[in-house]
Amino acid sequence: MIDRNVLMMDAGTRLFQTEKPYGNVLGGIKTEMGRHGKVIRKNEAGPETLPEGTEGCDLFLDRSTPLKSRYISCTLEDAGTVGKTEDGEDIHRYAASLKEGNRTTRAGKSVSLAIVVVWGLLGWLFSDGKSLVFITFLAIGILAAWLLIRPDRKSTRIIEQLLDDFHNAK
Repeated sequence: MIDRNVLMMDAGTRLFQTEKPYGNVLGGIKTEMGRHGKVIRKNEAGPETLPEGTEGCDLFLDRSTPLKSRYISCTLEDAGTVGKTEDGEDIHRYAASLKEGNRTTRAGKSVSLAIVVVWGLLGWLFSDGKSLVFITFLAIGILAAWLLIRPDRKSTRIIEQLLDDFHNAK
């Protein structure tokens, strides 16, 4: 199920040229995005099921886990023709714009809280009245919880890879 409360933010745009028509380019982009998760076309999911920042997107990538909702949307726009090939075919310029969003789910927040509580309890049990031991255990729990709920860094690498793939595709 798609979380509509995920804030979608601009992740980048890439201009590229090809002699392929719009439908073939969109199919190629769907294939590239499909390597990273489930891709939904805009006509497969109504606008009421996607997050608010995805209005008008052509493709929507869902790479969510039980602990995090992770999404990437793609809007492909035809930016006109830039010339002709030797065979007389038009060379089209396209702009692919990506938006990215992620959010920790309720399960992820619960697991993070449980980690802090467990490490705090372990620190209290092993502290024997030494506050430095308790603080160290609690800090470890807070660090582990923060690592779990922080924004997804893999999405940035996936977006860079997708934009490069779009640009280099022929």
